[in-house]
Amino acid sequence: MKPILVINDDKALLDEMVSVLVEGKFKYIAARSAKDALSNTAGYDFSLVVLDLKLPDIDGDELYEKIILAESHYDVPVAALVDSMDSEEVAVVNKLLPRGKITLLTKPLKKEWLVDLFEHYGEKK
Repeated sequence: MKPILVINDDKALLDEMVSVLVEGKFKYIAARSAKDALSNTAGYDFSLVVLDLKLPDIDGDELYEKIILAESHYDVPVAALVDSMDSEEVAVVNKLLPRGKITLLTKPLKKEWLVDLFEHYGEKK
């Protein structure tokens, strides 16, 4: 089982993504912080990580690195959620780019973007 991992501190946005995952019957794990993500994801391989770049407890690239280091045998595609592509977000994206596949999703999200992304990477229950 390779679930999709979605991490976002914005409850409404996380709920929106989870709704699309549930509707599509995809396997997933959702987290509202880096701490939650790290404590609930040990031992999993993910088909995709949908990652908020600005979490209150850690930047997205650092969290991604910790997830990858915990399961050092693989890299996983990332969909990075961006607000404005300010200098902070650009710096985080630039750190993620060498890691492999990255998709940028701007907020507000469109349901069809999520459906396409989840259909491409996800596994159904």
